[in-house]
Amino acid sequence: MLFNVNLIDDFIGLFYPKICISCNTVLLKHEFYLCTQCKYFLPRAKFHEDIEHSLIKKTLYGRVPVFGSAAYYLFSKKSGVQNILHHIKYKQGKLLAKEIGIWMSEELKNADWIKDVEILIPIPLHPKKQIERGYNQSEEYCKGIEATLNIPTKNILKKNIYTLTQTRKKRYERWENVKDNFEIDQNISGIKHLVLVDDVMTTGATFEAAYNALISAGYNGKVSIITIAVATYLV
Repeated sequence: MLFNVNLIDDFIGLFYPKICISCNTVLLKHEFYLCTQCKYFLPRAKFHEDIEHSLIKKTLYGRVPVFGSAAYYLFSKKSGVQNILHHIKYKQGKLLAKEIGIWMSEELKNADWIKDVEILIPIPLHPKKQIERGYNQSEEYCKGIEATLNIPTKNILKKNIYTLTQTRKKRYERWENVKDNFEIDQNISGIKHLVLVDDVMTTGATFEAAYNALISAGYNGKVSIITIAVATYLV
């Protein structure tokens, strides 16, 4: 006996409705992950359109010579964007991370600075943490960007020290927590422009540590940064 898949989905939806990850409202049939209201009206960064006034570039001024930068969302506490990031990191949300990467890449494809990028480098998790989580959300974000822009993702950055979450740490504590964390385990000679990719940036300590690892490995090309979100506050 054949069953109508749509009828089955409708029946399941009566008891287990799909809800918006951002605002917890019930999703309509044509909506996935986010309701239409949240998808189009959550605060957006748009840094890729104005490099010189990018919050990423300003935050890392004097620490990392950021060439191009992009983030999909602006993040503030107790917001829909915070719910999205929490889902991506702690509730098996790797498919959503990839989907946002696709959304981001659609906006980036017309940015001049992205056109000579050679590789995307996701900020890594410590191997133990990646086993615990089952995936690296930054790598999944890269996969979404790669799918549209055809820029390869390369896991050449390694994290050596298992650290606790940065969430409750102050600016200096975040730097102390990550400053010696990373190393490059592949030859990067010949690369002229790369992008470091992470899920969220607050103080920029992680990107600074990753950049220092690149410099220690002899890298002297351009460095750009892409994140899912950037905090609108400094801690």
